[in-house]
Amino acid sequence: MQIINPSDNYFETLMVDITHRCNMHCNNCYLPNRDIADMDIPRLLACLKQLPKRTNIRLAGGEPTLRHDLPEIITSIKQLGHRVVLLTNGLRLAQESYVNRLHQAGLRHVYISFNGADKDHWYEQIDQLACAQKKQQAIHNVLGRSMILNTGTILIKGVNEDAVQRTLDIIGAYQPRHALLRFKNIGALGRYDKHAEQHNLNMDDMQQLVANATGLSVDYIAQQTHIAGKNEPNTRLFPAHPNTATGQGIWIKITDWQADTTGRIDPNSNRRGRVTADFKLAPFFEHIKHNEGGF
Repeated sequence: MQIINPSDNYFETLMVDITHRCNMHCNNCYLPNRDIADMDIPRLLACLKQLPKRTNIRLAGGEPTLRHDLPEIITSIKQLGHRVVLLTNGLRLAQESYVNRLHQAGLRHVYISFNGADKDHWYEQIDQLACAQKKQQAIHNVLGRSMILNTGTILIKGVNEDAVQRTLDIIGAYQPRHALLRFKNIGALGRYDKHAEQHNLNMDDMQQLVANATGLSVDYIAQQTHIAGKNEPNTRLFPAHPNTATGQGIWIKITDWQADTTGRIDPNSNRRGRVTADFKLAPFFEHIKHNEGGF
C-alpha cells in the first residue's frame, strides 16, 4: 500500500474521518472504533492546502455532525477551493435550522445513509434504531435547500431488497435536479455480520433488483462501468430513467463491496483516497483494511 504526501495527491476524492464518535450502532460500519480522538482541524487544513488540484473532500466518521465546529470546518475547506461532501446518518439533519446553518456555511452536497428507506423495521434490523421518520425529514430538509443529495443503502438478502423501489419512489416524488441513489452489498470491513456475508447479494443480484425497480434491462445496467472516464468493473453508474423526463436528475450507482480473492475491496483504485492519522494520503479501502481496529 502506497502512502503519499498531500502535495503528490492523485486521488479525485479524499475521505476525511473528522471524528470516530457516533450516535448510532449500526450492524455494518467500516469504522467502528470509538476510542480515537477527534481529528486536529488546523493540521487537516494544512494538509488540504498542499493538494495540487481541486479535490472532493468527504467529511465522514463516525458521525461528523457530532462535531460542534462542523460549519466552520466546511467553510474553511471551501475557502481552500475544494468541494465538500458531508457523509452522515442524517439524524441531526432532521432539524431544519441545522441544515440551514450548514447551508450557510457553504455545504451544497450531502450523502445520507438510507438503509431502511421509510421502514422502521428495516432500520431496526440493519442499524439497530427505528429512525425512518428522521431520515425522511432529513431528505426533505436537504432537498428543500436544493442541495445535491446522495443516498446510501446497504442491500441485504431477505431484509430490505425492496429498498431500491422504495428509495426511488421517495426521492422521485421531489423531482430533484441532482440526486444519486447508491446501492451496495455488505462489505467485509470493520463491524459487519460475518454470517450474513455468507448469504450476501452479489452484483448480479443487485443489478436485477435495480432492473425490476426501473424497468431498465440487466444488460444495459451491466455495461455502465465507466466512472469519470475510467472502467471500474465493481461499479455501475447510470441515470434512473434515461429515456423519459420522469425522474430526470436521479442517477443510480451500484457498488460491489465484496472482497476479492486477496481480501481487498476495490483494489488499485486511484479515485478514492483517505487522509491518514499523520495527515498523509493512502488508498481508502486498503488503508481501512490495513488499520482495522484503529485509525
